[in-house]
Amino acid sequence: MNDESRIKKIIDEIAQDVIDFAVKLVQTKSMTCSEEAVAKLVASKMHSLSYDKVNIDPYGNVIGQLGSGKNILFFDSHMDTVAVNDGPKWKYPPFGGEIHDGKIYGRGAVDMKCPLAASVYGGYIAKQIGIPDNVAVVVSASCMEEDYDGEAVREYFSWSSLNPNAVVICEPTDLKIATGHRGRALLEINMPGKSCHASAPENGINPVYLLSSVIKRVEQLCTDLAAQKNVSGECGSVAISNIYCNTASNNSVPMDATIILDRRLVTGEDKKFIEKEMDSLVAGTPATWKYSDIPGVSWTGMNFVFHSFLPAWDIDENSSLVKAAAEAYKSIRKSEPVLFHMGACTNGVATAGMLGLPTIVFGPGDISMAHVTDECCDIQSMLDACCMYAQIAVQGKF
Repeated sequence: MNDESRIKKIIDEIAQDVIDFAVKLVQTKSMTCSEEAVAKLVASKMHSLSYDKVNIDPYGNVIGQLGSGKNILFFDSHMDTVAVNDGPKWKYPPFGGEIHDGKIYGRGAVDMKCPLAASVYGGYIAKQIGIPDNVAVVVSASCMEEDYDGEAVREYFSWSSLNPNAVVICEPTDLKIATGHRGRALLEINMPGKSCHASAPENGINPVYLLSSVIKRVEQLCTDLAAQKNVSGECGSVAISNIYCNTASNNSVPMDATIILDRRLVTGEDKKFIEKEMDSLVAGTPATWKYSDIPGVSWTGMNFVFHSFLPAWDIDENSSLVKAAAEAYKSIRKSEPVLFHMGACTNGVATAGMLGLPTIVFGPGDISMAHVTDECCDIQSMLDACCMYAQIAVQGKF
């Protein structure tokens, strides 16, 4: 019996266990920086599946290892989810983990608790088949991704000195193989003013009015970026995502005003490029700009500061990792995989963008179902992903 047949035999035997684990993950709330309960659930499952090593690092990432070879294959799925602010609109309870029409429903089902279940059991299947002696499979259940893309994974690599040969980010791609994605920078432009009583605005300088010229430049930049595609056919974008004032009261002209820019990046748009662009946006005005650095505290109590510059990245479609994923897909689905660049950010901004590690994004479920009412993930997609992850590991050709 070949590896493919053995993998299919095992998944048939454990499919309900995988489903039950995914349901339990969905039922366990784990908003960003509050992942303790689900972290303990994942660690317990890894122990019960006889992972060789299971650790929780200082930031709260759960890391399981199978095998001890020097060629390291790293799977990452984040544990945290966005909040539910529209519960009454859901057809099924957002933390019910209910199954309907072959899908698991609930907050985080696709983003990304079903992918997490697939990676945890994918490692288990690989061990049952036999991980090559020169390979180690590391399965990461990371935290803090939704609000702090890549931060927890970057901190883990810094803390552990782990240097994987290949990284699979298990975010939902409908099992298409993402060979890169755009990056993101969060930027603040602050305009100073002169405060005064609102009954006599002529005594002050209103910073909101002064910002109007900068806002027009941002609008023009958005138009210009849409017309500038790189070699991959992608273009950057910019959006004003927030505006606020520092004011004594609603009866006062503000002391200053700030806009927040969400700037999506394509390859080639490095820090030097963005800094020149930002300088041009505020040129000739009293405004200043800076990266929006955001402090946070992990569920373990670790303090950190998230620096909001996340590079775009890509990987050669002829790389050994892409080929290994493609072969795994073909072995399970009996068809050719689709390769593409995705628009959303993932923890790949850390593994590929910052650390230069060979990375793909490859996971079950439809990303359009993430963050929406009645979020769900297709069960067969999850089980197929589980098999494909195992296949990549036992091939050992990444």
